[in-house]
Amino acid sequence: MVFGLEENQDENLGDKVSELLLQLNEKPKIEVFRIGSSTGKMRPVKVTVGSSVIAREILRKSKQLKTTTKFQSVYISPDRTIEQRVEHKTLVLELKRRQADEPTKRHYIKGNCVCSVEK
Repeated sequence: MVFGLEENQDENLGDKVSELLLQLNEKPKIEVFRIGSSTGKMRPVKVTVGSSVIAREILRKSKQLKTTTKFQSVYISPDRTIEQRVEHKTLVLELKRRQADEPTKRHYIKGNCVCSVEK
């Protein structure tokens, strides 16, 4: 799932996503489409790639988008089921709580738990 990608009426979505993936040095065959009805807001883009290995590699490299000028406000996340979204939201809330309680430590989500290390 790609969030924050600008939406135009006459857009070529495949080209936009291909350009984004080229910033990550990836050039897989993709299928793309926007999710939801057009309401004036930017809708997320669902990107389908050929294998889970390629998807994991794209997700791993997605942090590099913050360093680009064109795609710095775009972020990529895995497509999650409803149960996974609920679980991830719980993890994020726990992460925020720990950040507030222990500001001297670095906190992050790895796997299905919140980890903390000294800065």
